[in-house]
Amino acid sequence: MNKLDAGDIIFQSQKAHTPFNGAVSRSGAVLNMKKIQTNINHVGLYMGNNTIIEATQKKGVIQQSLANFLSDGDYHIVGTVYDSKAIKNALIRAKACLGLPYNHSFYPDAEGLYCSQLITYAFKTKRDSDYFALYPMNFIDCTTQQILPYWITYYTLLNQPIPQGRLGSHPQQLLRQTHLFKMIRILVIN
Repeated sequence: MNKLDAGDIIFQSQKAHTPFNGAVSRSGAVLNMKKIQTNINHVGLYMGNNTIIEATQKKGVIQQSLANFLSDGDYHIVGTVYDSKAIKNALIRAKACLGLPYNHSFYPDAEGLYCSQLITYAFKTKRDSDYFALYPMNFIDCTTQQILPYWITYYTLLNQPIPQGRLGSHPQQLLRQTHLFKMIRILVIN
């Protein structure tokens, strides 16, 4: 396996081809995006010592073994950010999030964190400014320009409006901020 450093961000295309994962992948896609990026639908933070912190739908923010995290993915892309101070701070902030629930609504002020929200939170500076830019969240299929039917049902069940256009994050959107990474590579697992 490629060498990983504490603070590396691991982007994942999950093996479980659920309607949720499919909708997440399609919601993050933009026209003319590289095929390998269009299936990215999850992200976690490598903590060192073969452990990762991630926000999962079922368990909220957890720390688990790198092997278990990797076994859930079809493939992984690793991003190493430039700023060593941001990495050090992110490791501390991510640990403080352990035990928080999953933010099912994706609303920025809702309780808990979703996977890319965990990363954007962890990488905030000590002055609470964003390392990663937030962007208007998108629940629209880029080919049809319509809200995906999955999200209509999802938010109807939550009894909440779809937060289309609200500031937030997405694993693919984080990965597209290439200027913040000194290296982006496919994780090769031996």
